[in-house]
Amino acid sequence: MSGIAGVIRFDEQDVFDADRVRIIDLLKHRGNVSTHVMDGGILLAFGGKIDVTNNACATIDADDSFADGQNFSASFGQYGPASFNELNADFAIGLWDKNQKNLFCARDILGVKPLYYVHQPGRFVAFASEIKALLAIRDVVAKPNEHKFREYLTWSTDYVPYSAETFHDSIYSVLPGHYIQVNAQHVQVYAYWTIDLKKYSALSSPEDYSTLFHDYFTNAVSRRIDGKKLVGSHLSGGLDSSSVSCAAQAILSHQHRPTMHTFNIDTEQPAADEKEYVQAVVDQWHPHHHTVRPVADVLDSILKINHLFDRPEHFIIPSSFHLSVSLAAQQVGCDILLTGHDGDSIATTGLDFIDELAEANDWEKLKIACQQFIDMPDRNLLYVNKDWLQLSKKDKLEKYALYVIGTNLKKRFQQQSLPDFMAILGEQKRIFCLSMSAIFAYFFKRIVVKLSHKTLISSAISDDFKQRVPIREHQTTKQFAATQVDGQHMPLNQILNTTNVICNEQMNHIGAYYGHQYSFPFFDKDIVELGLATPVEVHFDKGRGRGLIRNGLRDVLPPAILSRHTKANFVEYGTLSAQQLYEATYEQFTSPTHPIWGVIDRKVFTQIVHIVFDQRMPVAKKTRYNWMLSRTIYLALWLASFPKED
Repeated sequence: MSGIAGVIRFDEQDVFDADRVRIIDLLKHRGNVSTHVMDGGILLAFGGKIDVTNNACATIDADDSFADGQNFSASFGQYGPASFNELNADFAIGLWDKNQKNLFCARDILGVKPLYYVHQPGRFVAFASEIKALLAIRDVVAKPNEHKFREYLTWSTDYVPYSAETFHDSIYSVLPGHYIQVNAQHVQVYAYWTIDLKKYSALSSPEDYSTLFHDYFTNAVSRRIDGKKLVGSHLSGGLDSSSVSCAAQAILSHQHRPTMHTFNIDTEQPAADEKEYVQAVVDQWHPHHHTVRPVADVLDSILKINHLFDRPEHFIIPSSFHLSVSLAAQQVGCDILLTGHDGDSIATTGLDFIDELAEANDWEKLKIACQQFIDMPDRNLLYVNKDWLQLSKKDKLEKYALYVIGTNLKKRFQQQSLPDFMAILGEQKRIFCLSMSAIFAYFFKRIVVKLSHKTLISSAISDDFKQRVPIREHQTTKQFAATQVDGQHMPLNQILNTTNVICNEQMNHIGAYYGHQYSFPFFDKDIVELGLATPVEVHFDKGRGRGLIRNGLRDVLPPAILSRHTKANFVEYGTLSAQQLYEATYEQFTSPTHPIWGVIDRKVFTQIVHIVFDQRMPVAKKTRYNWMLSRTIYLALWLASFPKED
C-alpha cells in the first residue's frame, strides 16, 4: 500500500490548506504521509518517500524492487527522463524540476501503479494515485466525461488501446510507459519505454530462453515478496497463478520464512472447476490454502467498487469475485497478494508460429506443427469441430489444416494469379493429403455460415448519444504499441491494452483499501521484454505452447500443471452474475428519467437482456451480451451516484 499526490500552483498563490487536508484524509489508507512544501506547491507521499536535491524533488510510489537508497531526483538531474527507462519496478513518480519550473509525472510500463492529473493552464497542476483526491481540490469541478462512455460500452474483438481519458471531465491518466512534462500553459506526453532486443542476441537455443526466464521470474517474485511479513497469492490452478504461487513458496521455504497463503475462488460451476490442479500445487508445496466463495451481495460489491475506483466497475465478472479474496487475505493479515494476471500475454502459446509458417509457404514444417499441436492430450478444439474428440487422428489433421490454411487460401486467391493459386493449392493438397471433396466441404460450410450469419450487437448506445457526443482525438497507447523495434513488429497491443491496465489499476485500489499490495510478477519489465524477444517457435514448444513456463519452471511446477492444456470457462458464472445483477437493479431502470437512458437505446438494451436470460441460447454465445448488460448496469449505478449538477 502506497500512493502519491501533489499540487503545483502557477498563479503565485499558495496551495489551499483545506485542499491539502482533504487530499491527506482521502489517501491516508495508502500509508503514513510525508510532506515536502515548496514555493507555491506541495508533494505528498503515502507509505513512500520523497527525494530532494538542490535542483529537483520527487515523490515516489514504488514497490520494494525500487533500488534501495537510490535518490531518483539526483539520477534525473544527471540523465533526465531517460532515468524512467532504467527502472525495473512498479512505480508512479511526480518530480518537480525547480530550475525549469516543470513537473514530470511517469508510471511503470504496464501501469501497475495508477497516476492521474488535472491541469488548469495558468493556474495549477495536481496529480494523485486516486481520482477522488483530485476531485477534493476546490478548483476541480466533478463532471462525468461522456466521451469515455463509447469505449466503455462497446464490445470489441480487438485489443483496445489504453486511453489517457478518464470518466471525469478534465482529469487524465498518465499513460503506462510514458511521462508527462507540465508547465504553466502546456502538458506534453512522451514515451520513455525503450525496448532493447540486442541484449538477448546471445540467446540461441530454446533452453537459453527458458533458463533466462527461470532466472528473471524467480528474481521478479523474490523482489516483490522481499520484506513482506505474510505473502498471499491467487491460485486458480491455471499455469500462470500456479507459476507465481509455486515460485513464491519455493523462495519462502529456502529463506525459512512463514508459509504463504493461497486463495482459490469456487464459483460452484462445473465448467470453472479447477480443484484437481489447485490440489496438485497444494500437495507439492503445502501452503495455507483457502477456498472462498464470491461475495454474496453482487450489487453491494459493485457500489463499493464504483466508490473505491472512482469510476464504474470494469470486470465482466463483478468484483464480488475478487473482493472475496481481498477479504480473506485481510482476515489472515497478508500484506501482499501475488497474481498471475495475464501471464499468457507475456509467456504466450506461440500459435503465431503456425501463421508464420503458412505465410512463408513452409508447408512441410506447417504440417509438423499442426500435428504437434493437435496431438497434445486433452486438447479439445471445439472451435474447429464440435465433435473433435470423436474424430480420427487423420480427420483431426485434415480439419485443423483446413482451419489454418482456409483464411490463407482466401487471401491468396484475391492477391495471386489463378495459376499461382492453383499451384499452391496443389502443394497443400499433396502435403496435407487433402481431398478436393474436403476442401469444397470446408468452403461450402464457410459460405453457409456467412449467409446465415446474424448481425451481432456490439453496443446499446443510442444514435442520439452518438450524434451528441462524437468521437474525438485523444491520447492512447496505440501509437507506441505499433512501434517497430529493430525493424520487427512487436505484439505490444496484446500486453499494453486497456483491459490489462485497468485491471492493474482496479486491483491496486482494492488492495489499498483492504490492506495489501497487489503485485503482478509477469509484468516485471525484464520478463515482458524477454517475452517479446523470444521467437514464436520457442513459445510454441512443439505444440505444447507456453514454452518459457513449461521449460523454465519445470523444477517448481507439479507435473499436472506442466501438462495442462485446458482452461477454466467462467462464461456460465458470468451469465448467472449478469442475471443476478439485473434482477437486483431492475427497479432502478424503470424510471424514464434515469440518466442511463440519455446514453442507452432502451430497445437494444431490452434485446440484450432477453438474450442473457434466454435458456435456449448456448451459454458459450452469451459472453458479449453478459459483458454489455453488466457494463450498462455498472455505468447506470455510477451515474446515479454521481453528484447532480445544480
